[in-house]
Amino acid sequence: MGKLNDSLLSGSSGRTGRLVVANVAGTEILRVRPRKKTSAPSSKQLLIQDRMRQCYDFILPYKGFASLYFGTKVGLRSCYNQAITNLLNAYKLDFTLLTITPEYTEIEFARGNLLAPIPTGLTSPAAGSFEVEWYNNAAGDPDRETDQLQLLYMAEGQKSPVFIENMGERVDTTLTVTVPPNLQGKMVHVWIAFRALDMMQVSLSAYVGSVMVP
Repeated sequence: MGKLNDSLLSGSSGRTGRLVVANVAGTEILRVRPRKKTSAPSSKQLLIQDRMRQCYDFILPYKGFASLYFGTKVGLRSCYNQAITNLLNAYKLDFTLLTITPEYTEIEFARGNLLAPIPTGLTSPAAGSFEVEWYNNAAGDPDRETDQLQLLYMAEGQKSPVFIENMGERVDTTLTVTVPPNLQGKMVHVWIAFRALDMMQVSLSAYVGSVMVP
């Protein structure tokens, strides 16, 4: 892939032969179009493709959020690109057994410099719900006490997680979440993050843990 600076093709896109010109965020990219494959993909290639599909399914509910609140754009690497990379790294491939295993502790849905959450508990005290607890580390700062809780949870066996914004404040220290009936009896993984009330900053997300929801 090449980068074109002040080229004769400026403002254009399309392809000539195997050369493809595209404009990505104001930067012209020149690359060679891959040749069409005539052979069937190998089992390893299919596994890699399946991992990509699973990662796209996972990020879909919070795609818009991640596009704004997952790190900062660096060159051609957007926030969304960085969020997808995080998922690809967290979904572990075993080329011997041909399996894909999510490492839930490595998954992040937000990445920023705001004061990070400190989870302190995850339980399911009542049927069809779970309760998340965290430490109020605002230290009396009124701006940090009003940081809004962002919640992501994923039931094992589901294609996509559930993402809910602004579920409470940092000062609340606890939240009870009612899950849909189809998630009862499943193991649920939970992540939380905080976003400033003015929506200008976000924290690094934290994996709270997993709990069986009766």
